[in-house]
Amino acid sequence: MRAARLALVVLALALPAQAQEPRAIALRMGTHAGFGRLVFDLPASGTAYRAEVQGDRLLLRFDAPPPALPGANRLPRNILGLAMDGDAVVVTAAAGARLRHFRLGERVVVDAENAPAAAERPARSPSTPAAATQQPAEAPRQQEARREPRRGEPRRRDSRRDEPPQQEARPQEARQQEARQQEAGPQEQRQQEARRTASPPRPSPPPSESVRSDPRPAPAAAPTATPTAAPPVAAPVAPVSVEALPSGAETRTSAAVPGAVPARVVAPGRAVALAFPDGTGVAVFRRGGAVLAVFDAKASLDLTALRGDPVFGAADSWTLPDGVVLRLPMAAGGGLLPRREGATWVLEAMRVEAPSRRPGISAEPEPGPPARLVIATEGSGRALALQDPETGMPLLVATLAVPGQGFAAARRMPDLELLPTQQGAAVLARSDRLVLRSLSDRILLTAAPGDTLRFGTPGGLEPIAEAAALTRVFDLPTLPPAVLQDRLRDQQAAIAGAAPLARGPLRREAMETLLALGMPQEAQAMAGLALQEDPRVRGDARLLLGQGVAALLAGRVADARGIEDRRLPATDETALWRGLLAAARGEMDAAASGIVPALPLLMVYPEAVRQRLLPLVADALAEADPRAAQRLLAALPDDASFGYARARVAEAEGRAEDALTRYDAVAQGVDRLRRARALRRATELRLATGRIDAAGAAGALERAVFAWRGDAEELATRRRIAALRRQTGAARQAFDLLRETAVMFPDQAAALAPDIAGSFAEALISDPPVSAVALFDAHRDLLPRGPEGAEALAGLAGRLVELDLPDRAAALFQEAADRATTRAGRAGFGARLAALRLAERDAAAALTVLDATGFDGLPAPLVVERGVLRARALAMRSERQAAEALLVSLGDAGFAPLAALRADVQDWAGAAEALSRHLTASLPPAPAALDDAQRRDATRLAAFAALAGDDARLAVLKDSLKPRMGEGPLAEAFGLLTSDPLRGIADLARLQRELDLMRALPGRLAARRAD
Repeated sequence: MRAARLALVVLALALPAQAQEPRAIALRMGTHAGFGRLVFDLPASGTAYRAEVQGDRLLLRFDAPPPALPGANRLPRNILGLAMDGDAVVVTAAAGARLRHFRLGERVVVDAENAPAAAERPARSPSTPAAATQQPAEAPRQQEARREPRRGEPRRRDSRRDEPPQQEARPQEARQQEARQQEAGPQEQRQQEARRTASPPRPSPPPSESVRSDPRPAPAAAPTATPTAAPPVAAPVAPVSVEALPSGAETRTSAAVPGAVPARVVAPGRAVALAFPDGTGVAVFRRGGAVLAVFDAKASLDLTALRGDPVFGAADSWTLPDGVVLRLPMAAGGGLLPRREGATWVLEAMRVEAPSRRPGISAEPEPGPPARLVIATEGSGRALALQDPETGMPLLVATLAVPGQGFAAARRMPDLELLPTQQGAAVLARSDRLVLRSLSDRILLTAAPGDTLRFGTPGGLEPIAEAAALTRVFDLPTLPPAVLQDRLRDQQAAIAGAAPLARGPLRREAMETLLALGMPQEAQAMAGLALQEDPRVRGDARLLLGQGVAALLAGRVADARGIEDRRLPATDETALWRGLLAAARGEMDAAASGIVPALPLLMVYPEAVRQRLLPLVADALAEADPRAAQRLLAALPDDASFGYARARVAEAEGRAEDALTRYDAVAQGVDRLRRARALRRATELRLATGRIDAAGAAGALERAVFAWRGDAEELATRRRIAALRRQTGAARQAFDLLRETAVMFPDQAAALAPDIAGSFAEALISDPPVSAVALFDAHRDLLPRGPEGAEALAGLAGRLVELDLPDRAAALFQEAADRATTRAGRAGFGARLAALRLAERDAAAALTVLDATGFDGLPAPLVVERGVLRARALAMRSERQAAEALLVSLGDAGFAPLAALRADVQDWAGAAEALSRHLTASLPPAPAALDDAQRRDATRLAAFAALAGDDARLAVLKDSLKPRMGEGPLAEAFGLLTSDPLRGIADLARLQRELDLMRALPGRLAARRAD
């Protein structure tokens, strides 16, 4: 698959609350269209509260220290007073305003809503039947009347149940503004507010009623059934909209009902079967702590046979106007897999560890007009509507009769949320203008006439299943910019109205909103204020990570160290941002290891954040993992911001011409960092393909080094130029460049030290002798330790010998010997120093050096070299017998130097004998030709034999070696020395040639010695 199907993760995993000391409740306030709001942030999830309504007053008591209350001039809409009465917080509402309260996680929310105005009720058209006019307003009331009670709330009778239906007195513009304000709140607040939008607020309890809200679940009570108007006759294709949600017709049951579809256990604890009529479709999905199976058959369920089953015994059901719902409580990770056996649906219990890439159905956006989501299916089903048991929001469900068609991953959009399913489609509606239709081969999700469906996801970026399994820290809101701005204004007002030490959580939420708006500088400042003002939030993971993330997005890489804070939890999101920080630093290999596993999380972020990050991610993957980069780039537009990544992928795939064209285009762009990288990569590619040599590449990089200054990118470019200079023999230029780099990057001096020492050692060998000596005197402390430095010293000493500076050369040889880290190294440098002393005719000094650097267990060639030097020193001191005995003890390797030693004292016969033994041991078998060294030794032997007058040896040499001598000066000299003696006048011509040859022989031998 070429394109990576990336998407928005539906819900961020909440960060577990950290244990803290008991602290006071924080209070936030805000004014919305149609109501004022108070939000009490509880210090812990187990904090309970009690509410008592007394007319237009609401008394709240908390099991925690009460909040600091603001002045009367800062109260929100419809709230006239906020005071303390003993341990109770007293909220006084304006005349006619309605107070309602509810709990959302660790928050208690109090809304003071506008009084309804009868003058604003919509007039019924004379041509519209009364039932059709009342249904849109009455259905939500019936839904509210029959909803399940919230935790801690007793059931009570709605005093308005028999009243004629009314519509809340708010103009359409006000209701739309309110909906935007509701979506702008935290996630739990948005869910609760969406429920309030779908149905008018319920009346406040009578003054005598006292309600206690506790986080522990309350026992369930049987709901009261209320008859409702019959639903309209379904057309062949029946759309379901949120505007007329028939949830008031739900009737829960778990007992046997005459004519009900019986549920039977197929395998205890594993599977159940339900014999519905042929063609019945089903949708299966998980909500909260239970799995829902929605069937599109007008029937009830008999669950009697399931009682006592360890898995299915807790199931219950309720009916819909056009279907029935089976609810099975299951622990996290549990699910039901539906399959067909004839006309029977079998639900098999299974464990879903994480979303998978199983084949299923997917939603494809069509921009229209009108905009819609199209879900291609096999076969058809029906569209149903019910109330979401987790959030209370409208839930639109499309069933399917052919099994194996479900959403592997969730998808979140501004108006809706497509839930992951095992079968069918489930849409959590955030707008009351959605319409779901089930056709013969597809499911359509559209907006009501006059409205439009907002996709909110860039084209080509679709969800992948693994996204839902990744762990999170942030809760960045993915909302339209206008809604985010409204949200930010409310948050700023709440911050201004909060006590100074209670602003930390409020600033944290404002920081996330600023990030979502693409304002990282402001988000960094907001996080800094929160950490500075409130000591209790200094360990908050969202704030710590958010401050570093904001700095990174603002281009302040040095200030983004908070991303590496060890207090952050080990989540996928933390790893993602640490990888992004490494990418910003140019550490692409380290970046890819954090980015690739968490790449789906990138699509969760709001567009302003995502657009900043995608080019950086593409660059990092292109450097470290071209295949992953190619999959990502296939889903991204081909614009300039991804030019470098596409060029890098082209290079990795071997498309050199395409890569060079793209690199050159990026080099002409305005992005300085990518321009510098493109210049470097283009130079490297031209070098690798033979278009330029190492010297040309070094010159090109030197021209590009100023394209980007001051970070790891410039450091890498400078080091690469130095390496290329060393390859071309310009070690001194490399040394100077690296020394300058160490000054510019003092924190990298230790890392640069090996390269500086290596280039210094090479410069001592490659520079002219005088320049090398001056360089050594100026920077002798930079000489590398170990064999490399010792060899550099020895090489410089040899060059000093050429300058006739033996004393300085001897000192360097001695220093090289002292620097040597092995016995063999020390003995080798000692031998070279001894040879220098012998060249100066100082035998005593040579012997002293040899004695000081002698060790047992040296390599055989080094033993021979040192033995020859000692023998020469002994002979120089007239100790010939000891010298010859030492050379003889060396075996075959000592015969050649023994011959030279004897020749020095004109012992020609002894020299010939020693050299003959050397040749016997070293020459290859006949008739192999001799090499230059062997021909030289053969000629020397012939000369020694001639000087000794050994004609017999000369005759043997002529017969055995002359055919193997080949051509050249040495062969001619050998032939002259082994030729027959002069016997008469006829040999005079030969004698003349031999004399000419003899005259030329010293010069030719000198030339051979020089070689």
